[in-house]
Amino acid sequence: MEEQKHKLALRSVRLEALGDGIFAVAMTILTVELKWPELKDTSWQGFVNAFHQLLPGLLCYIISFIVLGIMWFGHRMIFEYIGKTNRHFIYLGILFYMMVCLVPLSTRFLAENALQWGTIFVYGLNLSLCNLSLYMQWTYGIKHAGLLERELPPEVKKEARFLFLISPVVYTIAIIISLWFPIASIFIFVATPLLYLIPNKLDKYLP
Repeated sequence: MEEQKHKLALRSVRLEALGDGIFAVAMTILTVELKWPELKDTSWQGFVNAFHQLLPGLLCYIISFIVLGIMWFGHRMIFEYIGKTNRHFIYLGILFYMMVCLVPLSTRFLAENALQWGTIFVYGLNLSLCNLSLYMQWTYGIKHAGLLERELPPEVKKEARFLFLISPVVYTIAIIISLWFPIASIFIFVATPLLYLIPNKLDKYLP
């Protein structure tokens, strides 16, 4: 009884705040990494050529920025249901944040070698590991009743699992396809965030 009295109740708010900061930094680094090519020719054609050189990096920046925004929203939502933490939940969160911090690096790698299988593999793997590590944290949190802030409807649990896992499946397909049609993989990376703009069953639980 004495031991129970002194147990700490670790709230999730500090871990959530750390995540917000990490997302802000990662998304800022994406912007910093976007560099305008040197303008040797100041004519209109020179400007067009420079923009053409910038285009792969700009496209990768847009994709990654939107993807990180979607991940941040998913990260934000899990803390609507999970209000407490323990050692294992925190470590899973650190693993997720580590994957998020690698996104600017894999984005730059893809931008510099957009149609190479290796860079598509690294980028797709990085985004997949982000989703899978966040799903691991979510799964651990909801399986431990002591961490839950509120009741979890079965519909939310089922829909969240689909939303967490659909991206790794699609990215795996993109990696495989890149062996023969790398340009198709880039289109898949562009299209995947659109899946999260489609209305889903979680919308009715949002204000």
